[in-house]
Formats: sequence, structure tokens, C-alpha cells
Amino acid sequence: MKLKLHVSFILALTACFQLNAQAEKCATMRVYEERVMQDPGTLIRKQLLENTIQNMISAEGSEKKTRNVITIPVVVHVVYNNNTENVSTAQINSQIASLNEDFRLLNSDSLMDDHIFWPVTADAQIEFCLASTDPDGNATTGITRTFTSMTSFDGNGEEKFTTMGGHDGWDPIRYLNMWVCDLDAAGLLGYATFPSDLNDWPEYDGVVINYSAFGTMGSAVSPNNLGRTATHEVGHWLNLYHIWGDADCGNDLVNDTEVAFEANYGCPNFPFNENSSCGSGPAGEMYMNYMDYVDDGCMMMFTLGQTQRMRAALNAARSGLLTSTACESASLDELFAGSFEIYPNPASDVIQIDSPLENNVQVMLSNILGEEIMSSREIQHFPFELDVRNLPVGSYLLTFTNGMNSVTRKVFVTR
Repeated sequence: MKLKLHVSFILALTACFQLNAQAEKCATMRVYEERVMQDPGTLIRKQLLENTIQNMISAEGSEKKTRNVITIPVVVHVVYNNNTENVSTAQINSQIASLNEDFRLLNSDSLMDDHIFWPVTADAQIEFCLASTDPDGNATTGITRTFTSMTSFDGNGEEKFTTMGGHDGWDPIRYLNMWVCDLDAAGLLGYATFPSDLNDWPEYDGVVINYSAFGTMGSAVSPNNLGRTATHEVGHWLNLYHIWGDADCGNDLVNDTEVAFEANYGCPNFPFNENSSCGSGPAGEMYMNYMDYVDDGCMMMFTLGQTQRMRAALNAARSGLLTSTACESASLDELFAGSFEIYPNPASDVIQIDSPLENNVQVMLSNILGEEIMSSREIQHFPFELDVRNLPVGSYLLTFTNGMNSVTRKVFVTR
């Protein structure tokens, strides 16, 4: 049984932060430690939230039970310097699907029901959807795209600000902001913020993922190509710690995860590090937990205790998400209007058009007076490229129709 939280634990958590740069796949704790140095109130806020969460968990009890499913609206901010980093809509959808499988225990690689850790494996009953309405109430794809002159970000938050080459987040009370960008300069897969800092540092709130570890296709590279980096970071965003507690034999504040000596990498064989000096049992460490550092193909579970922590965070610091309407269905006209991404805009050579729609969409290009430049043609697949290299500099109109709905968007050609 792991020790209950004390104030001294929080102090030890930051003092014992021991990951070196080479091993730092996730910078969540480094970012948190830096926040503590900037703002000592960070420790107090975390302690107060922890007290609330522990009380909520105690009141609920430890048995598995059916709960209401919580759906979290997501906005994905793609911040890119080249086409590889500009991940497709399909790749974004693959990441949302992976999150839903992992948090609902629908992943095909979950533990078998005869595994010793199966009894504590849990369906978090948390789901995710790309937002259908933006902060102003307009229809949206739940995706923003921003070209940046930054060739890589260093994990200090610049990607979260338009003035620093990134993109400002949406209201973090109503949305999970997820940034996808190049973190190679920092050698990172991703990082996240804890819910205890939401009110005091709202502009930083959210999850950041390297483009090479995002989703299950496109630019995602093995062994980080099953979307589990986002699963791990969203776990932090919902108040989970690494299973080794970021210290030798540390405490992750969850009673049903086995104590671990340190981060695990690659794909260990089961059982691993059984009956260790840290106190792990005969089954060894729970390296297959989403909050370890193993390869995507070897992490596959949250526990009941972790699920209780995440849901408690949603009912406490992140309770605004429970009443967010950002995923509620808009009218068919609004949904169609918000279904098209056009980038870059302005463009000098090629305009990329992306959409979750599959077919029966026609596009026509006209000048600002409505005079046809390119006759209407059906788009057979997305993304679709429109060559504008031979067009004069100026403003143009792109009109999309599907026989029932129509939307016109303005585009700009520059040199």
C-alpha cells in the first residue's frame, strides 16, 4: 500500500526530479518544476487540489462501477514549418480514435483477462471529440493550422502563443488544447500541464505532442506511432503522475499501480523487476501502464485508481468541461461550413484543402467579383491541392457545394 500524500511529498517530488535530457521523453515534470521556481504558489495549489481529489476518491470507494461517460472537446493546433509537420486531418482523426480506444479500454492490445493485472485494469469512461463549435459559436473542424518560422520548439511553451510563432489556445475551461509541432530541438515526445495550474496559468494549459509521435499514421514514427504519447500526456493533464513518481521508488499517489524503481523503456518481458528492493510484488512492475516510458506497443492500460484520479480532476479543477457544448451538433449548414481547412492562406504556389468529408464535394474558384476562374470540379479525395502559381496576386473565392449545402471562403494569392 502506498503512502498517503503529505506536503513533504510535493516538496520531494520536485527536489527528487532526476531525469536527464537524454531520457526525457516527457517534459511534464520539468515544466512543472520550472513553474514552481517561477511561482511558489504552484505547490500550494497542487496540495489543495490533491486534498480535494483524495477526499473524492475516499468517498467513492475502490470497487469498479459504471459511471456516466464524460466527453472532452478537443481543439488541435497544428504549428508547422514544413509539410511533414503539417499533419493531415486523417492523422488527427487517428489520434482522437486512439485516445478513445485507450481511455475506454477498447484497445485491441489490452491485457488478457487472465493477466494478474487485469482485475485493476479500468475503462476510464472518458471520451474525446474534435470540437464542432469554436469559442465564438461558429462551426469548426476543431483544427487550426499555423505556419511558423520556428524550425523547432524547445518545450518551454512558445508554440502556445501566436506572438512567439505558435497559436493561442482556446478557452481551456471548455476545450482540451492540443498542440502538434516539432519538439526535436528538445528531444521530446510531448508534455502537458497539471489541472492545479489552470486558473493561474490558463494560457499555458493543454498538451503538446511532437509531430513524429502523434496519431497512428502519416508522420508518426515507430516505436511511437500508436498514439500513446497523447494518451500519456492527457493522463498528466488529468492529474496523473509517472508510475515511478519521478524519484527512485517514488510514489505516484495511486494505490493499485505497482511501485517502480525508475522509468522503463523499450518493451520489457513480463514479469519485470519482480520482488524488487522498492517493494514490487511477484508480478513485478506495471511497465505496461500508459504512464511509463515504454514503447507504444507495450503500454496498454490505466488502473482503477488512475481512473478515479482523472475523473476526480474532471469533477474538480476541470469541471467546466462537464458542461462544455463545444461538441454538440450544429445544423447541417453549419457543419458543412466548418468542414474545410484551407492552408496556407495566403498562398504563393499551392493551396491545400482538407476535410473529413469523403466525396460528392465540388469546388469552384472565382475572383472577388464572382467571375469564374476555375470551373466547378468534384473533389475525389482529401487532401486536395489547388495550384495557384499562375494566378495574379489578389483575393479569390473558393465555393464548396454538395448539392444541398454551399459555403464560400476567401483565399489570397501572394508572391
